[in-house]
Amino acid sequence: MEYRIKDSAKGYAEPIKNRPGSFRLYFSLGKDPSTGKYLRSPKRTYHCKSKNPKNWKSECDKALEAYKDELLGTSRSSDLPLTVSGYAEEFHRLHKDEMKSPLSYNRENYDIRHIRELFGDMPLKALRPDDIRRAYANARDTGRFSESELHRIHVKLRQIMECAVDDEIIDRNPCRKVKAPKMDLKPRETLKISQLPDFYNRLLAEPMSPATVCTMLLFHLGLRKGEALGMSWNDYSPSDDKIRIRWQYTNDKQLRPPKSDMSNRDLAVNPSLKEYLERWRILQASELNRLGLKQTGETPIVHSIGLEKVTAGRLPYVTRMDGHNFGRWFRNYCVDNGYGQFETVTHTFARDGKTIRRGKDYVGLTPHGLRHTVATVFAAEGTDVKTIQAWLGHASATTTLNMYVRAVEENNRAAAGLFDSLVRKS
Repeated sequence: MEYRIKDSAKGYAEPIKNRPGSFRLYFSLGKDPSTGKYLRSPKRTYHCKSKNPKNWKSECDKALEAYKDELLGTSRSSDLPLTVSGYAEEFHRLHKDEMKSPLSYNRENYDIRHIRELFGDMPLKALRPDDIRRAYANARDTGRFSESELHRIHVKLRQIMECAVDDEIIDRNPCRKVKAPKMDLKPRETLKISQLPDFYNRLLAEPMSPATVCTMLLFHLGLRKGEALGMSWNDYSPSDDKIRIRWQYTNDKQLRPPKSDMSNRDLAVNPSLKEYLERWRILQASELNRLGLKQTGETPIVHSIGLEKVTAGRLPYVTRMDGHNFGRWFRNYCVDNGYGQFETVTHTFARDGKTIRRGKDYVGLTPHGLRHTVATVFAAEGTDVKTIQAWLGHASATTTLNMYVRAVEENNRAAAGLFDSLVRKS
């Protein structure tokens, strides 16, 4: 039997535990005359836009009104079938406000599309563990997705189905009984310990610039590129040799908080990096002064100069370096110094008696490879995983361990070689 919501129906907004500002919205649909049980509409997750708890009630009231308008005149059945893909898309839509970066939200959209491709319009309540295993097996047989892609899809599907359990749409999460596909972890290009002095000295020999400063921050501290680009002089405290990570400058040119709470951290600045930053502070102030600009605590450490259109022409202003521009500079630097190459060379030219190559299809060291380098160096020197996790700002120790394993493997090979050399001497 079908029931229709009434104008007088009472709406509810239940707070979600451990998620301040998030609520489950639903309406009472009255009593089922055949069973005597009270019916209610499907629960809908709502995330308040305001950070002030005083505003949450009014937001929820408006959200309930909008939900009621949607339900009025719409036939509802207590066993209305919801599809896996439909619920996944609704999850994605409601998840937007929780994402700190629109880039992360867009990446999640690919996962939702892949879930739709694998499970289509299968009813949410009908999804079983064997259905999931079969979908993954078919994807492997056809070569549609790699193991790493299937792992990412599975992580997202499990998260979505867990939300369906919280919404009381399903009783159990079918993903719990499915072994997650293994990630196909390809080792990222990093610097070997023996290469560190050469890379450092070559970088020192480069004319000091925003790009070299950004690279020096990545090299010494193992930062994410966006974290280095997001720093201002206020974040650097030479008096106590610390630098604060509070922001990241993303590729969409927006300054946002870091990826997780763990990413908010203070890092010690070693003497070499401190000396470099002090020299850069003086040089940057001089360059800005020539343009009629003043260096302040809000000035980005890794800066760029923009031009603002005015009536009489253009006025310069200080902004942050674009991540794409830095990536281009870094690739060229690595090619010029033997840490990478272009598989397709489009043009060459001479500079300082050397042949310089430029092109596309770059392979070699990347800015994130320096982050992995710092992690493996720490691990090789015996630093424990939790300390490395805190230094790098990883929300999960699993991410740190994936970096740690490579260093352990290198240490194992070194230990085996040492043992062999000792045996041969005897």
